[in-house]
Amino acid sequence: MVEIYPKCLSRSFSGKVLNRLETGWAEVFKILHQIGEGVISEIELIEITFLDDDEMARLHGEFLGDATTTDVITFDHGELLIGVETAERQSLEFETNIYREIALYGIHGMLHLAGFDDISSKDAELMENRQNDLFRQLFADLV
Repeated sequence: MVEIYPKCLSRSFSGKVLNRLETGWAEVFKILHQIGEGVISEIELIEITFLDDDEMARLHGEFLGDATTTDVITFDHGELLIGVETAERQSLEFETNIYREIALYGIHGMLHLAGFDDISSKDAELMENRQNDLFRQLFADLV
């Protein structure tokens, strides 16, 4: 199960968009949960909160020692924090849309919960490939 909390002030999200993200992420969660790898197999709920840069930077500093904003922060108990302003900047840089970026951040966070890591270039490539496969499978309409 996935719950979304839009706590950002910089952007509002329609119910249709929130429902689309929740539906897709619920499928990602189901797939990764059933595989049985990582802590994702032990949790029943993913909480995803949308935050602005200031709050992302504050929490990034508090929990990870880096007081800069970031795209996604993943906690092992199943909480994901998504940086909406970062997603907006990235969507402009990659000439795509913000919803695609946000969807990718949610998938990325869940992959961390499933035991994927992106520290080494080899692991990052493997994680990115899996992330892109899940996106194409479940969010192709957001391109």
